[in-house]
Amino acid sequence: MSYMCSVCNGMASFVSNCPECNYIAQDLGKLSDYYGPYSPYRPIDELKATNGFKDLIQHTCIHLGYCSNCIYTFPVPIQEQL
Repeated sequence: MSYMCSVCNGMASFVSNCPECNYIAQDLGKLSDYYGPYSPYRPIDELKATNGFKDLIQHTCIHLGYCSNCIYTFPVPIQEQL
């Protein structure tokens, strides 16, 4: 089965609040895109197997949230859909 992230594919909006100050966070995209210059081109499941999160098992896409109020970045798991 193939799972996909509704936020990455533009079918849903990123909605998250900052865990530090509860301000509305911005989406900086997939966390795995920040691993290195070629990471956006590597197979997604390969990145998920080595990133330290349980996203491969739980079918989540880890995005990077950013709070412009307190300058805090944090991972946000987005549930993937079939």
